[in-house]
Amino acid sequence: MKNESNLTRRFPKPAALIGAIVLLLAACSSPTPPPVQPTPAASTTTPADGVDRNRLSPELSIYIWSEYLAPEVVEKFEQAYGVRVVIDTYEDNESLFAKLQAGGNPGYDLIVPSDYMVERMIKAGMLEKIDWANVPNIRNIGEDYLNLYFDPDQQYSVPYFWGTTGIAYDAERVSSEITSWRDIFEPRDEIKGRIGLLNDQRETIGAALRYLGYSANSANPAEIEAAKELLLRHKQYVAGYYDSIVARDNLISGDVVVAMTYPGDAMVAAQQKSSIKYLIPQDGATIWQDAWCIPVGAPHKYTAEVFLNFILRPDIAALNANALGYPTTNSEAVRLGLIDPALAQNPTIYPDLKSWGNRLEFLKHFEGNVQALYDRAWTEVGIGQ
Repeated sequence: MKNESNLTRRFPKPAALIGAIVLLLAACSSPTPPPVQPTPAASTTTPADGVDRNRLSPELSIYIWSEYLAPEVVEKFEQAYGVRVVIDTYEDNESLFAKLQAGGNPGYDLIVPSDYMVERMIKAGMLEKIDWANVPNIRNIGEDYLNLYFDPDQQYSVPYFWGTTGIAYDAERVSSEITSWRDIFEPRDEIKGRIGLLNDQRETIGAALRYLGYSANSANPAEIEAAKELLLRHKQYVAGYYDSIVARDNLISGDVVVAMTYPGDAMVAAQQKSSIKYLIPQDGATIWQDAWCIPVGAPHKYTAEVFLNFILRPDIAALNANALGYPTTNSEAVRLGLIDPALAQNPTIYPDLKSWGNRLEFLKHFEGNVQALYDRAWTEVGIGQ
């Protein structure tokens, strides 16, 4: 760019000045020309956010876990774009898969499967590739959350929340601290019959496998059988097998003392009952990452991508994370200090992954004979029947 302060004005030479006077006198003797009409400014059809309002649908349909999207976020999106958001909920990944597999997509624009289920749905041809030109705010997601094993080329998923599957308990109702799966599967008398486990095949069998010293991704028939036998023996001490929302509410009401759950639900419970604590078991836990995906047959794909770009804004991501208590994958929101310090500085919510090493493991998708082993074990334990 030129430095305008260095430009100097020059007076015209005498000859040039005389010529200018002659031209001015000639102009005075000529008819007055019509005034020049200003050229209309080019109309702007696309606003600063890059969204073509003409392509937006009047409605967006989302299929998601219960209480997993802050109402304030939905309201802000509806106000900004005039799109009505309709939400249906499910309680586990297998229910999501079964519904979309059985009769195809009934009209959902967005779903939120967990990591291993993203992989399964990609392999089954159930997800659409995302047009990243419509989702530029993907740049706000940290590198640690991109190109993971379940979507290595980052074509089908937008990282959402991540976290662990751990244990919440009421510290006022136990005589000593809960620290591991051993406290669950070798329960003290004071918590027998007051334990809540997740009604989730992979998570609950996985917890039993970890207690036995195996990987939650074991494909060994003998190890899976041992986990099944453990769960059968342990049923007498369990108050129930719940989804995480029910487990949270039962902790608050006192119907259970200890519950297998997720950090967000534990944090909500702690807000209502300060004696409720959340921990990552010392002997290991599931680490997971949920993601937004567009199912095949989504009727409003462009509007879905506009929504994804909206929730990837740091301010919106922070609003969502602070309201729900889950750790966000939006590293820009964290960098800007928008996350509530009570969450961001809590090592059970944002754990130091390096220090945990391989004690935290993603659940992997199984097919064929191995998945059949898990299905049979779950059926024989009889949870949910």
